[in-house]
Amino acid sequence: MREQTDDYLNSSFGFVKKLARNLIKKSKIKEPPINLNNVFKNLDNYIEVKSADLGSEDGFSIGSDLINYNSTTSRVRQRFTVAHELGHILLGHNNRSRVIDYNSKDTNEQQANIFASELLAPLQMLKKECSFSESLTSLADKFLVSKDMMQWRLKSCGLDSRLGSWK
Repeated sequence: MREQTDDYLNSSFGFVKKLARNLIKKSKIKEPPINLNNVFKNLDNYIEVKSADLGSEDGFSIGSDLINYNSTTSRVRQRFTVAHELGHILLGHNNRSRVIDYNSKDTNEQQANIFASELLAPLQMLKKECSFSESLTSLADKFLVSKDMMQWRLKSCGLDSRLGSWK
């Protein structure tokens, strides 16, 4: 039973990555950083993106046409939140309020995290940009993501050994 669950998750994660890659291709984005405005312009349906002071909450999506993100968080956190919530909408999750957790065991959260990381740091672009001379900081800056997200992404892709310095 556990093997069937793992097989399902691996195939669903593959679908999630492909969905993000197709959006990048449709948006004709060839290099980092990923311009989320271009991604939203190329969606089949209009999704409104709003900022507000949400206290300790990162953001949430309502239905299939509204994303709210916290205006008091860093720019890189806002980008990840918007991409994460877009993932929830496109994958049909539509839960209201969530705290983003990279280590969540919830399948919907894992899928949204994978979608956001593939959208913001696509594997093919990451392979091209990742070299021994790069540092974690410079790579995160190039993709406009946090160092934590970049470190998680590199490890999940098996690319962390290509970096020269983790400072």
